[in-house]
Amino acid sequence: MSLEPIEKRGSKTYPSLAFYILLILAVLLVPLLVLLARLHEGEPPRPALAGELTRLGLSGEIAVQADDTGRGLRQVTVFLRQGQREVELLRRDFPRRSWIFQAGPESFSEVIEVAPRELELGDGRADLILRAVDHSWRNWLAGNRSETIIPLVIDTRPPVISVGQATRYVRAGGSGLVRYTIDEEVAGHGVMLNGHFHPGFPLSAERAGEYLAYIGLSYDTEEISEAVVVAEDLAGNLGRAGFGINLRRVQQTADRINVSENFLRAKLPEFADHYPELAGSYLEQYLYVNRTVRQMNDQRIAELCRDSHPERLWEGGFSRMARSSQRAGFADRRSYFYDGRKIDEQVHLGVDLASVRHAEIEAANNGIVVFAEYLGIYGNVVILDHGQGVFSLYSHLSRISVEVGQRVERDDLLGYSGVTGMAGGDHLHFSMLVNGVFVDPVEWWDRNWVNNQLTVGR
Repeated sequence: MSLEPIEKRGSKTYPSLAFYILLILAVLLVPLLVLLARLHEGEPPRPALAGELTRLGLSGEIAVQADDTGRGLRQVTVFLRQGQREVELLRRDFPRRSWIFQAGPESFSEVIEVAPRELELGDGRADLILRAVDHSWRNWLAGNRSETIIPLVIDTRPPVISVGQATRYVRAGGSGLVRYTIDEEVAGHGVMLNGHFHPGFPLSAERAGEYLAYIGLSYDTEEISEAVVVAEDLAGNLGRAGFGINLRRVQQTADRINVSENFLRAKLPEFADHYPELAGSYLEQYLYVNRTVRQMNDQRIAELCRDSHPERLWEGGFSRMARSSQRAGFADRRSYFYDGRKIDEQVHLGVDLASVRHAEIEAANNGIVVFAEYLGIYGNVVILDHGQGVFSLYSHLSRISVEVGQRVERDDLLGYSGVTGMAGGDHLHFSMLVNGVFVDPVEWWDRNWVNNQLTVGR
C-alpha cells in the first residue's frame, strides 16, 4: 500500500487515506495490546506464612497470607499432609469482580486454629502446603498457580516435669527454692505461686534438663492456693507439676508515724521538683505522695525486676550494713497521724538501718547495677541485680557512687546514707526482692539459712 501523497497543493503534501487508517489502527491496537498483556500477566501469586513455624502442638495457630500484584487472588487453600493423608485446613474463593479491571483482592491473611489430634494426624513429620491461584487469563483463563511447602513436626505431647526439691515451709514475706527437671527442650518454664510467675533458670551448663527457680511470697499471703511448675515446649504444649509447700504465718508489727507541719514544709518541695502535679494543701500533697507516688514507685521497681541476669552472681548470705542498728522492720504496718488524727496506712517493705550521718553504703553481694537515680518516696536509689531473679535495693541515699550497668562485688561502695525521699532522718532503707516480690531481708542476711534453704544440692 502506497503512502505517497495523492496530491500536491502548492508546496504542501497530504498523506494518503491508507496512512490515516494505519494511524487509527495503531492508536487502537497499542492500548489493546497493553490490556491483553495485563489480562494475560504471568506473575504468580505468593502464598506464605506470616511468621516462622516449625512445630504444631496439641492446639495452635497458623497465620497465612497471600499476595498478588497482577489480576488479584482467585483462590487460597491450605493443607496438612502426613504420609498419604492430606487434610484441608482452609479454602477461600474470591469470585471475579471484573473481566477488565481488578478481578480479585491484592492480598489475603487469616489465622487458622489447628488441633492435629482432632484431624486424626499423629505426632511426627508433616508438610504444610499453601496454594494460591490468581485471576490472570493465562493458561486458558485458569490463571497462574503457586505452591509453598513448609516441613514441620507435629508434637502433641506436653513436657514432663519432675519436681526434685522444694522449700517445704515458707513464711509470708519469705523466700524459697524449687528444683525440677524437664524431659525436653522448652521455650519457657518456671513456678506459678499464687498467681505470680517466678522464671526458672538452668541449674548448670553441665546438667541439661535440670532447672531451679527462686520464689518469694508476698507479706500479706494468707494461704497458698497455687504452687505448680509450668513449662511450654517448642510446639506450645503446656506441662504442669504441683509441689507441696506450707505457709508459716508471721506476726506483723504495728508502728505509729507522726507527721508534723515542719516535716511537710521541709519535704514537700523535694517532691514538687519531681512531681509537678502536686497541688492543694500540705496535707493533700503529702497524701498524694504517700499513696499515689508510692504506688508508682513500687510499680517501677517491679518493672526493673522483671528481667534478671540468667546466671547466679551472688554467693552465700547477704551482708548487712556495717555497724548499724535497726530502726524499722520488714512488713511493719504503719499508721500515719497528723494533728492527732489518723490520715493514712501503709506497709514498710524493707528494713531501716541507721549508723552515722552520711555512712558508706556497700553492696550486700555481687551484682549488676540496674537502677541508680531518684525514685520518689525512696529518694536516691540503687538497685542491684544479683542474677536469677534476686535483687537488692538501697534507698534514701545522699549521694550515689555507681552507674547503671556497672558490676559490683560484695562490700563495693554504692553511695552514702541520707534523708532523701520520705526519710525523716539519716538512714538506709534496705529491701530484698525475688522476681519483683518484696521479701524479708533478715532471711538473706542469715548465712546458714541461705546455705540450707537456697543452695542445697547445687
